Amino acid sequence: AAEAQVRAAELSRKAASAGRYPTLGVGADYGVIGVNPASSHGTFSVTGQLKFPIWAGGRVRGDIEKADATLQRRRAEYEDLRARVEADVRNAFLDVNAAADQVRVAISRRELAQDELAQARDRFVSGVADTVEVVLAQEVVSSAEQDYIASLNAHNLAKASVARATGQAEKIMRDLLRSQ
Repeated sequence: AAEAQVRAAELSRKAASAGRYPTLGVGADYGVIGVNPASSHGTFSVTGQLKFPIWAGGRVRGDIEKADATLQRRRAEYEDLRARVEADVRNAFLDVNAAADQVRVAISRRELAQDELAQARDRFVSGVADTVEVVLAQEVVSSAEQDYIASLNAHNLAKASVARATGQAEKIMRDLLRSQ
């Protein structure tokens, strides 16, 4: 849409510049004249007109300047929009990479917490530790699972953000809803 507005402003600028050109007009008329239809005669006229805009220079110059200002504004809006879209896409990809790193860390933390729980259970079975250590290890596993789920959610949201930024959100959502 912004590109179309720039193109429209460019065409408006050309139209304002064309105000300096001479114009040619042609008109024609055909009719009948007479007292009654039986005695009527056909009449016609053809006119031509050639106009030279001698005194319109100031108005044309003003129209051109106005069109130039509009064109510059539309180009600036287009460049601003393009820069914002580019920044959105770049930020979305950075968010996806960061979220993927969070998922990897959460997986590592979850595996470590499960290893700690296994060791706490082994120590409890051996009689070296009491149930408090096992319960604390279970709590760490639960926290690690919650972190993993939250990181997966953040990763999926970041992927949706990339889809939105690249203009693919509607297609992806349609595919997701169709598959369920």
